[in-house]
Amino acid sequence: MNKSTPFRLAIIFAGGIGSIHIRNSIESKDIDLVGICELDKERAKSCVKDQFIPIVENINELIKLQPEGIVIASSTSSHGQVAKAIIKAKIPFLCEKPLASDLNEAKEIASYAEEQSVYGAMAFNRRFYQRYSEMRKAIKTGEIGTPETLHVTSRSATPPSAKFISTSGGLFGEKGSHFYDLIRWMLGSNTREVFAYGDALFDTEFKAINQPDTAVILIRLDNGVLCSLNFSWRSGYGHDERLEIAGSKGMIKTVQSTNTAEQGFGKGTFLKSRNLPNWHEIFKQTYLDEINVFIAETRSGHRRILPTLFDGFEVKNIDDENKRYIKMKTSIKLKKS
Repeated sequence: MNKSTPFRLAIIFAGGIGSIHIRNSIESKDIDLVGICELDKERAKSCVKDQFIPIVENINELIKLQPEGIVIASSTSSHGQVAKAIIKAKIPFLCEKPLASDLNEAKEIASYAEEQSVYGAMAFNRRFYQRYSEMRKAIKTGEIGTPETLHVTSRSATPPSAKFISTSGGLFGEKGSHFYDLIRWMLGSNTREVFAYGDALFDTEFKAINQPDTAVILIRLDNGVLCSLNFSWRSGYGHDERLEIAGSKGMIKTVQSTNTAEQGFGKGTFLKSRNLPNWHEIFKQTYLDEINVFIAETRSGHRRILPTLFDGFEVKNIDDENKRYIKMKTSIKLKKS
């Protein structure tokens, strides 16, 4: 394929992240969006507007359109079956998280793609966020010495629906997956141990389906770095995402405000009334960069940044272990005085 010609891309699902990929593809001069797989044709049409782009109802019809690459952005439960069909057709693909809803299936897919020499990658877009790239560079050049601790805060502006959460990866999978990958990528180490607390502190619908809306996760990496992650589906003031890494010679952190560190968000005497932007505004550029790298890596045959399918398996493993801890409810309870 001539590398100067637009990349023939197909996308599965026109809702959620899929709609972002569709809009970005239509606006890009380097992409020829050759097809969309979507059962709800009206939803797909609302994304493409006046563009003539074939809309099909199943993966086999999409494959017949002969795309150079496919983005899997469909529901979690469909990822495994769809990925296997794409691998069988020998088409490169970019998969939104998770790789599969089952850990064994995730490993099976990663191994199948490797056996068939099919390029597959995970869409963990935080790797393309400039602040995180700069932090990784600072760590690699030794600016903070040997990393010792890492802390993540991620609070969403508004929670997703309980219906969506019941069929997706929940708080640990939908939100956590990005950071499990980011930590491994940024610090160059796999995970040794995990522990998690989680509960439905504010959403009665989440409580009814036994899904946490708030969680605290502890992770120890193979290189000894201790990590703590604070997640919530609600902030009330926009998407709040911060990362701090302390090392033997210094500390580096992301800052969402240009003001001093002594600042709160919300309303009150101390807290300034100020809203942070939503996640799709903050990370808009990352989806563009991610697709461009996918195209470059697919056509060149050389990996640079995109997470592998085996990275997807490792992330799924962390996700499952966190969920197991929540079900076990194991902790040491202090004696009453």
